[in-house]
Amino acid sequence: MDTPSSNAGRGREPDRDPEGDRRRIDELEERLRKARGPAKDEPRLDLRVSHRQTGVAYRVMVDMIAGLLVGGFFGYWLDRWMGWAPYALAGGLLLGFAAGVNNAWRAIRAYSEEAAKGNGNSLP
Repeated sequence: MDTPSSNAGRGREPDRDPEGDRRRIDELEERLRKARGPAKDEPRLDLRVSHRQTGVAYRVMVDMIAGLLVGGFFGYWLDRWMGWAPYALAGGLLLGFAAGVNNAWRAIRAYSEEAAKGNGNSLP
């Protein structure tokens, strides 16, 4: 019995009809278009708002990381200079975290105020 599936892997190419396949696909697409009905103009989301939100989220992330890095650097530097290891490093990390949270809170508050005014497109 010589079926296309039994010929697979034996080096023989089964008979194919690319034009028939294309015709069947076109017929199927036409039937789908008719079944779905006419295309409706759905309201689109304003992408500027989502880009703005993404920008604020990245700013919050960068503020948090920068605060930790700067606080950690100064704490490490104080540890090496004053010999307070590891207390200045821990204090510097805590202060850096607090500074990062403060900056992130300010960015979020500025975004919230602008969004409440309806002017969510300008950067803080």
